[in-house]
Amino acid sequence: MIRNITLRVLAYLLLLIVLVVATCYLLSEGEYIPGVATSILAVGCCFRVVWNVRSVNRKLAYFFQALENDDYSIHFPEYGGSHSERFLNGVLNRIKDILQNTRLEIQQREQYYELIINSVSSGIVALDERGFVTQNNQIALKLLGLEIFTHVNQLERVSPALKLLVTEIRPGESRRVTFTNERGSVQLFVSASRILLKDKPITLLVMNDIENELDEKEIDSWVRLIRVLSHEIMNSIAPVTSLSDTLLSMHSDPEITPDDLKRNTENGLKVISETGKGLISFVESYRKFTRIPRPERELINLNEFIQRAVILSSTEPNFPEVTIDVCIEPEGLKVFADPNLMGQVLLNLMKNAFYALRGREDAHITLSAEHGPTGKVLIRVRDNGPGISPEIMNEIFVPFFTTKEEGSGIGLSVSRQIMRMHGGNLKVSSIEGKETVFTIII
Repeated sequence: MIRNITLRVLAYLLLLIVLVVATCYLLSEGEYIPGVATSILAVGCCFRVVWNVRSVNRKLAYFFQALENDDYSIHFPEYGGSHSERFLNGVLNRIKDILQNTRLEIQQREQYYELIINSVSSGIVALDERGFVTQNNQIALKLLGLEIFTHVNQLERVSPALKLLVTEIRPGESRRVTFTNERGSVQLFVSASRILLKDKPITLLVMNDIENELDEKEIDSWVRLIRVLSHEIMNSIAPVTSLSDTLLSMHSDPEITPDDLKRNTENGLKVISETGKGLISFVESYRKFTRIPRPERELINLNEFIQRAVILSSTEPNFPEVTIDVCIEPEGLKVFADPNLMGQVLLNLMKNAFYALRGREDAHITLSAEHGPTGKVLIRVRDNGPGISPEIMNEIFVPFFTTKEEGSGIGLSVSRQIMRMHGGNLKVSSIEGKETVFTIII
């Protein structure tokens, strides 16, 4: 197309040159009438050159101006006119269709991403370098108590501390802030990251309401705890009540002999006494769970500490059948903790591992300690027992939940509480039928 237009313009230019030369020659020879005629033709040829160039420029200017104003209703006729004009109009129409389809795809993709952002349970805010909000979701507006959020300066009305956090937080950091709005006290946990969008840095903030999450988890924990307590207490009270009713009915039955009545009463009282003692023991376990002493920390050499725990575990019935490996990296690794409480945690985990390995021929326990990626120390107790089923994985740290016939169900709960009092944690991972790994984080 461009080649056709160029050739046409060149042809008109050559014709214009010929006409100008002819006009000059004729006028110099005194042929005024032919000279005037050629000069008129030269002017017309010149006008034609200018019209061709300006026609294309005007059409292109109109085309790009329409696209700039998001006007995709433009259409150039592809019938009539010269071949080059029809060709140019067709090309412009096809470019317009391609750009229109691309824009529609982008709009649909933006709507899709916006739907995803508004579906997540965390508040999301994207800020540019000048503090202008380029994107946010409805959860963020709800957490901040704003109807519209366009610039970080609006946070001054919400909470000066929140505005300071948002302006000072750096990519990779996480901070907490507490403020009060019309919904009450809000405790936010804010994490920041940075991305490049069209070579411009964008700060992405992710906000979560910690207080509500903690409340929900706390309520869930209490519900599960009450369920376990109710189950244990009812298991103890129900037979006592039933047995008491039976004894009362026997005392009012004239057909029962004094010897039978005495014997049945003694047996019934023994059962009631044993059940009562079991209930007292259960309550004592609960008191033990709620009365863990504060840690008295000191430096502990983990190599010596773990070796001592292995010796203390030698009282387990299947100790001779279990292979124990110890791996400490570095060898002189130390932690600052309460040795008695930490010993209670490690011995409880090893006791559980020995229990899981009962009757297994290739029973194996691995005790390891190393520095974690965040600088904390990781102590792992790994066994190749049957593993933990997904159904009870979320229950093993619930107080008084146990799968053992003679277990109290507080060992893991107390162990996790001890580690949290140290500022650490106790986690578990398991592959059913293969292994279980408890990790002490401190």
